[in-house]
Amino acid sequence: MATKTKPGAKAAEKEGEAKAKHGKRTLLLVLLPVLLVGAFGYKTMMKKPPVAADKGGPTTTVAGPTLEETSLTVNLRDGHYLEFTAALQVATGKKYTLLANNQPIVLDILNTQAEQTTEAQLLLPGGVAALKKSIIHALDQDWPGLVVNVFFEQFVMQ
Repeated sequence: MATKTKPGAKAAEKEGEAKAKHGKRTLLLVLLPVLLVGAFGYKTMMKKPPVAADKGGPTTTVAGPTLEETSLTVNLRDGHYLEFTAALQVATGKKYTLLANNQPIVLDILNTQAEQTTEAQLLLPGGVAALKKSIIHALDQDWPGLVVNVFFEQFVMQ
């Protein structure tokens, strides 16, 4: 026995199928660009950074993970103050756990090196780079070859 359907039911059914197809198409048009951008971003983030040559000698040092220190406020020699946050980058193959486990010593080195400068010295071309170099040199006294770079995430003088 065949069942009869109402004449308007077929039209409503076709309209429902069209809406479902339209919904799937819209979903595909929205998700496809998102997935492409996500894949591009992932691929870009997974690229290895270029290896920079060390100008100090024949060997090169490849940078490894970084350790961010807390924000520090230091009185400079000339009465001004400096507020900064330093991230210490260690050599490849080495871990920053030595620095993290000895954080009071690291913070003392950062404070001591910063307070030995003046605002005028830091404002000179290469002044901040000189501070970074002195921090690395001071850290090398306790942990030779561990820290290869210093990054200032915040650097405010007054």
